[in-house]
Formats: sequence, C-alpha cells, structure tokens
Amino acid sequence: MYKGKKIGISIPAYNEEKLIGKTIKEIPDFVDRIYVVDDASIDGTSKKVEEIMKTDKRVQIIKHKENQGVGGAIISGWKRGLNEEMDILVVMAGDNQMDPAYLPDLLNPIVEGRADFSKGTRFFGNYWKEMPKVRVFGTLLLNILNKIASGYWNVNDPQNGYVAISTDALKKIDLDTLYRGYAFENDVLVKANVAGLRVVNVPVRIRYKIGETSKLKILQFATSTSKFLLKSFLWRVWVKYIKKGHPLGFLYYGGFIMIISALPLAILSTGISVFSLIGGIITFSLACIIEAEEGSR
Repeated sequence: MYKGKKIGISIPAYNEEKLIGKTIKEIPDFVDRIYVVDDASIDGTSKKVEEIMKTDKRVQIIKHKENQGVGGAIISGWKRGLNEEMDILVVMAGDNQMDPAYLPDLLNPIVEGRADFSKGTRFFGNYWKEMPKVRVFGTLLLNILNKIASGYWNVNDPQNGYVAISTDALKKIDLDTLYRGYAFENDVLVKANVAGLRVVNVPVRIRYKIGETSKLKILQFATSTSKFLLKSFLWRVWVKYIKKGHPLGFLYYGGFIMIISALPLAILSTGISVFSLIGGIITFSLACIIEAEEGSR
C-alpha cells in the first residue's frame, strides 16, 4: 500500500519478452497488484511473466486471444483492478521506458485529494530533449489539437501514457466506449473532461534507447489522431455544453461552422468570406479562452 491506498499497475505488453522482466522487477514494494496484459504476443512475453509470478505474488497475467491495441490492453488491466478494489490504478508500458522512481509523484496528488487523474509530462526542464526529434514534433503538433478536443488546457503532453487515476474517478468513465488504439490517451482525456475529473501534470522522465522497439507509425498516427480529435471535440462540446443549453457550446459550434463554411471561399480571396473566416476564428478563439479560464479556476 502507499499512504493507506491500494495501488495497482496495468502493464500493456505486446512482444515485450526482452524488457518485461526488468520492467516488473523494478516496480517498488508498495504496489499491491501488477496486471500484465499480454495483447496476443507472438514471442515469449507470457512465459517471462509466468516465471516472475512464481516469486512475485503481486503479478497477474491477462492474456488476449486477439490483439486489442494498447488501449484495449490497458482497459483489461483497469477492469481487473476495479474488480479487486484497488484505490489507484497506474499505467506503465511493458518496455521499461517508464521509470518507477516517479510513481510517488504521480500518486501524491491523488492521495492528497488534489486531483483525480495524474498525467505524466516530459515537457519540464530538459526532459523533452531526451525524446526522439520526430516524437517532439508529433507531440507538439497534436498538443494544441488535444487541448481543444479535451478541454484540458493545462495538459501539455497528451500522448504520454505514464498516468495514475483513482478508481472512484475511473468508475465515472464507460471503459467499454474508449478507443482501443494509440489515440486511447486522447480519448481518456476527452471522456474525463465530460465526467468532470481534475487532471494535473506531473513531470516525469521517459527512458529512451534502452532496447525498446517503437510500434508507432508517426505519420499514420498523427493523421488518424487528428481526425479522431475533431470528432471527439464535436462530441464533447455537444454532450457537455449544447445539450445543457450552455452558451459556450453555441460559441464553439458557431465559430467552427463559420470557419468551415468560409474557408474554401476565403482561399479564393472572396472579400465577404474572408471577413466571415476572421469572424469565425475570433469566435472560436474566444470560446477557447473562456474554457481555458474556467478550467484554471
């Protein structure tokens, strides 16, 4: 236990036989349960975990018959943790990139009642300089889109999967509706915002060049996630504001419609459409500023 709270860790693992053992062995003793989710690996991941289970009784393995994606694997671990009545659930990758030394930093805001959801961020001090340049570019590109889509203007590293969430907060999210692929992190934030969860940034260092193999195709991910964020934004504003008659929702939708309808004609330099485009941008930006201000209170 950690400060009187039962801690569980969900570890998604797909073909991680090389680093899964080291990942588990570094997890501190105060963690009560370690849920390793083998997402239909074709290597010896499960065998490695089963060997560790003989000496570490905290470890459990959940096996997927079919690959469900990183989000699907995390959800399976979360569901097991909810069933076993953990108080806080953490996510750590199976490739040893997430340093367990930062676990207390992620847990403390929740234990102390300052947050429901702690989100690791690499954009603190010089931590970001350790990231591969292509990841820095991709993360910054998606950062502003995620702020708009999720409504969490304080979150500055949305793709970072090193997180902790209270199970009381997690119960407010319908896990079965969450996206299963790499946009899982973004979807969790969107659904958390609608559920009214308090999210804080926690500086963490992610370890690179330790033998991990990235399974992420950056260009494909950026394109698909951008489309996903647009749909998520429209859904969030509809559910959180429009359906409740909140003026902020109409401000958001009004600005968005003005931009979309005026943009094609504005490219052709039609005077009225350019004016309409500018008006749409101002309206939409005003909605963003108002929401950001409300969120900072």
